[in-house]
Amino acid sequence: MNKQTKLILSLTAAAFLAPSAAMASSLYHDAGGEIGATTNPSHTSDDLMRSEVQRTVDAARKDGSLAILSRGGVVPTKATEPAKTREQVRNEFLSMTPQEKAKLKEMHGG
Repeated sequence: MNKQTKLILSLTAAAFLAPSAAMASSLYHDAGGEIGATTNPSHTSDDLMRSEVQRTVDAARKDGSLAILSRGGVVPTKATEPAKTREQVRNEFLSMTPQEKAKLKEMHGG
């Protein structure tokens, strides 16, 4: 298999997964924060028709997610709730238990 074929296959697979990133049946799930996404291979199925895949690729091309995924990025998810204020974030951090703070520090390498 040459490089061009591998690239086309990987782009097609990435474009197929892009629109369904928020769905529980997708390979990737948003993990929130700076972690990015988690991979769950058991959440995919192989019963798609060629026309469905082509429509998905076209949709990903139109919304820009194909370009993001082809460069190894994670498609940003839309906000489901309003953003927190600086004061809310500060209060949330101050009310954390020492175990939560230690986990946060470990996760971010601090």
